[in-house]
Amino acid sequence: MAGYKAQGNVTCSYNSNAITAYVNKTDLAAALAQIDVTTLADTGKANIVDASEWKFDIGGPWHPTLDGYLAPDAVTPGTKRTAVVTYSNGSSTVTYTWTSNAEVGNYQISAAPGGAITWTATLTLSGAPTRTVA
Repeated sequence: MAGYKAQGNVTCSYNSNAITAYVNKTDLAAALAQIDVTTLADTGKANIVDASEWKFDIGGPWHPTLDGYLAPDAVTPGTKRTAVVTYSNGSSTVTYTWTSNAEVGNYQISAAPGGAITWTATLTLSGAPTRTVA
């Protein structure tokens, strides 16, 4: 199985603003909640799977431009925007899009004496993405 480097092969945008230049970490996750439906008559544990819960953890070096894109929505809960992330292996690109279904959460700016100013955020994503391959 071939591995692919992330640098140059991942892009992300929020509210139609390209933020790739401010991002050095992206983690896209779809968690499936297991709902326990075991009854006293069952001989083992019984589960059903709930809908996927998507989230996009991102972060990188802080910049005032990036702060202008994310901070206003971070302080206004419930503001939903469009988020897009693409992953490429050089010959094919997979694009995940949440149209008007991304909210900024857990926006954090970190700084220490002698260190770089960095930021992290979680984009909470409602519903399933539109997934395309080109």
